[in-house]
Amino acid sequence: MKKLLSLLLVSILLVSMFATALAEAEWHLGICVHSVDNEFWAQEAEGGKLFADSKADVDYQVLTCDGDDNKQLQGIKDFIAQYGEKAFFVVDPSSAANTANIVEVAQEAGCYVSILWHRAEGLKPADYDHFVVHMTPDDVVAGYNTAKYIFEKMGGKGKVCALYGRQGEDSAANRYKGFEKALAEYPEIEMLDMQVASWSQEEGMNYTQTWLSKFPEVNAVWAANDTMALGAIEALKREGKNGKVFVAGCDGIKAAYEAIEAGDMLCTIANNGYLIMGYGAAYAYAAATGKIVPKDMDPKSRMIHTQTVLVTDQNVAEYKAMFIDGKPEYNFDDLEFPVLSYQEQ
Repeated sequence: MKKLLSLLLVSILLVSMFATALAEAEWHLGICVHSVDNEFWAQEAEGGKLFADSKADVDYQVLTCDGDDNKQLQGIKDFIAQYGEKAFFVVDPSSAANTANIVEVAQEAGCYVSILWHRAEGLKPADYDHFVVHMTPDDVVAGYNTAKYIFEKMGGKGKVCALYGRQGEDSAANRYKGFEKALAEYPEIEMLDMQVASWSQEEGMNYTQTWLSKFPEVNAVWAANDTMALGAIEALKREGKNGKVFVAGCDGIKAAYEAIEAGDMLCTIANNGYLIMGYGAAYAYAAATGKIVPKDMDPKSRMIHTQTVLVTDQNVAEYKAMFIDGKPEYNFDDLEFPVLSYQEQ
């Protein structure tokens, strides 16, 4: 009986402590991602959680939308209805077009929001009090760095094919722009073909199979993301050419790290979802709590290109341990840390 009473008292105490912790959460973070089924989006969600866990007065909810604009917007509205001006947001938008709607809803409600990756044309944080920052990796730099690395490994000469992302998407266009910039610096690198593979592993594999038949002399395949690069590797394996034909990707997913370790992929870019989502939340929280006043900030400082890492066989073990096998640690009070550069206005 005493043992049962003790267990009951412990249970009551734990429930009380949990209720107290919830009651102490003054601020409520909405972490908005497409889904958590995708590896990178799941990493983003974890980045938002890392930030929330670093603050005693913040709790969070992960709001998924499955790429649906209306579902994402309604989720944000429902969160605001629940928490009012004590809600703040970090959003990986379902589309560039939806960013204007998200910002307008947050502005009207008096809630602070950071937007990642996409941004509607002409939409600028400086035009709003509650649109704190827009943050995105520099895709031109990413495309340039992977292309330059692969061209150097080719000895500055040879033949290359390129896998483009999805037509109409900024990331695809900008990464390819970076590739073209690097290509212009290596006059002895010959571009054989470019195909739009729409971020698809299957299409990456099919186009590479065609290239291997049409261009048996191809030395490298540059891909605008890891998924297409993995498709290229699959095609190369079927011909026994994996590791012989260089492959570059972008994003830093687990399978890409493993392909680099195996010698099948030359490099990727770690876009670091932990950092971009965690610091996006940090900026919105800093504005909500008065640590920064967005309208008083230099407009350029509200349009941020975030840090990324070129991952090769020289550092893959380090970054796989940090981003895949574990989680990075950040000081979210240091708002300058994630800044690589500022976007053009």
